[in-house]
Amino acid sequence: MRRDLISGLLALLIASSLMLSPIRAEEEGVADAVEEDDEYADAQRAFLVVRKFVKDDVVVQGKNVTVDIDIYNSGVSTADAVKYVDALPAEATLLEGSLTVDLGKVTVGSHVKHTYVIVFNTGATGVTLPSAKVTYIAEPDSTETAEGESTAMKLYVMTPVQQLQRYALQAGVYASLGFARTPADWRNLAILIGTVSTALGANWMVKKAKASSVNRKRAAALRELEKDE
Repeated sequence: MRRDLISGLLALLIASSLMLSPIRAEEEGVADAVEEDDEYADAQRAFLVVRKFVKDDVVVQGKNVTVDIDIYNSGVSTADAVKYVDALPAEATLLEGSLTVDLGKVTVGSHVKHTYVIVFNTGATGVTLPSAKVTYIAEPDSTETAEGESTAMKLYVMTPVQQLQRYALQAGVYASLGFARTPADWRNLAILIGTVSTALGANWMVKKAKASSVNRKRAAALRELEKDE
């Protein structure tokens, strides 16, 4: 009886596995087809890469700063109805150019550039330029809108006084042959120069005192000789 029961269970398991195998194969075939369709769809799309940058990540309060935008189409279709939208941090004001631009079409492998000028109203602070966004139609004969964005960029805004200090330090680096690069280096260098100057001055005073004593002795000896004569 027990053998019959075990044999029946084994037969049931074998039958179940045979029934599930075609279903799994069918599901895998559907998944592969969907994946191939997705790859094909991506291959027919435009893809815009947005680069937003400032030439120097250290800027000066009150001085004009140019922000450069480079939009590149790395896909295989022309991007249509391209629109660029940007934003400024609270510390900055727009002077020239626009933060919203309609760029029309960007063909495959081409670059579109845009610039605007801002000024920072506060100094001695770190500021982040937020990500810019771009919207576009990525596929031919489509009305669906795709989106992309640039990376954010961190800047440090100096005050005019800090800029003068920076120039002084840069000049000092050349003057000291690269030894003094920071205020701490200059402090240590000043202490060293002061110590050496003090030692040289003390040595000079000692030599001068000795020379004066020798001269006095010579003068006294000459006077004694004159008296004897």
